[in-house]
Amino acid sequence: MAGKLISMESTNNSSSEKKISVEYIIDICLRITALAALLIFCYQVLEPFISLLIWGIVLAVSLQPLYNSAKKLFGGRGVLAAVIITVLLLAVLITPVVWMSISTGMSLGNLSDQIKAGNITIPPPPQNVSTIPVIGKPIYETWTLANTNLEQLLSQYKDEIISVGKKFVGLIASIGKGMLLLALAIIVSGVLLAFGKPAGKFGEALFVRLAGDRGKEMYSVAEVTVRNVTKGILGVAFIQSMFAGIGMFIASIPFAGLWTLLCLLLAMMQIGMLPVSLGVIIYAWVNESTGMAIFITVWMGFAGVIDNILKPILLGRKAPVPMLVVFLGAIGGFIRSGFIGLFTGAILLSLGYKLMMTWLHRDKPEEVELSSVEK
Repeated sequence: MAGKLISMESTNNSSSEKKISVEYIIDICLRITALAALLIFCYQVLEPFISLLIWGIVLAVSLQPLYNSAKKLFGGRGVLAAVIITVLLLAVLITPVVWMSISTGMSLGNLSDQIKAGNITIPPPPQNVSTIPVIGKPIYETWTLANTNLEQLLSQYKDEIISVGKKFVGLIASIGKGMLLLALAIIVSGVLLAFGKPAGKFGEALFVRLAGDRGKEMYSVAEVTVRNVTKGILGVAFIQSMFAGIGMFIASIPFAGLWTLLCLLLAMMQIGMLPVSLGVIIYAWVNESTGMAIFITVWMGFAGVIDNILKPILLGRKAPVPMLVVFLGAIGGFIRSGFIGLFTGAILLSLGYKLMMTWLHRDKPEEVELSSVEK
């Protein structure tokens, strides 16, 4: 009898445990579902601002040393230091953009007036162009038509010209949107600099939560990588392109603003300004005086190699990541997010690479250092 009672009690206990276990699992599933729904909703709300927030954080991290110095200069008044840095950055951004816009607009207006007046003359093609296999003959014929009757050529390829024009306008619109987003990001970075201590603590706590004991170290690596990539890649590209733009402006090169912007894009993607430099130099030797042609040749040549001087100064002779990583990040970011993706793509992929190498060689920190050095 006692045995039966014990058996019945154990059966009831196991049924109770089974019931509790099922209820517990259902409760956990409901919590996870609710949490996932909340996270998805939060992402959808923040999605339009993600690029803005990322770029604002990148700028804030990069400007932190300058902010600390300015804060000391103004007697510990952090808000004043952040406001001054933000205003200066906006001036540095807006001034070249306004110049490039005015320069491009004036060049387009002059080109339109010359086409209407029939003052544009295309030089005849060299005879050896027609001997190029496959493409030589059509190029020679089109070039000859442009030389003899430009209006007929424009009329003949009207649809193609309109299509290219639409793509060009779309590109300009994308660039304008990117510049506007960058200006807003500068304002966001100023706010983060002035009131960024809670954000910094949040970032560090998040890394510690995700990576455990090595979270602080990985947070420090992320901070340094963002700063190095911004100074050594994006900063150098900006200085290099602005230097080239000044030379083109002095030499009165048509569409100087547009070519300056193209130089900036090519420099950020680590392709280099050689395609633009060659075109500008050829144009100068054909259309300008010998003295001006020599000047622009020397100027553009120096602009093309100035990154070899600036990068060692800003990076201490070390690139934060291999150039291939920056190249893939810039190209992929541009395809994914347009103009602003050139910035965020290069930085985020560089950061991901650095963190991955830190994780892979967490017991061999010297290998992480060597993997990021570019000879």
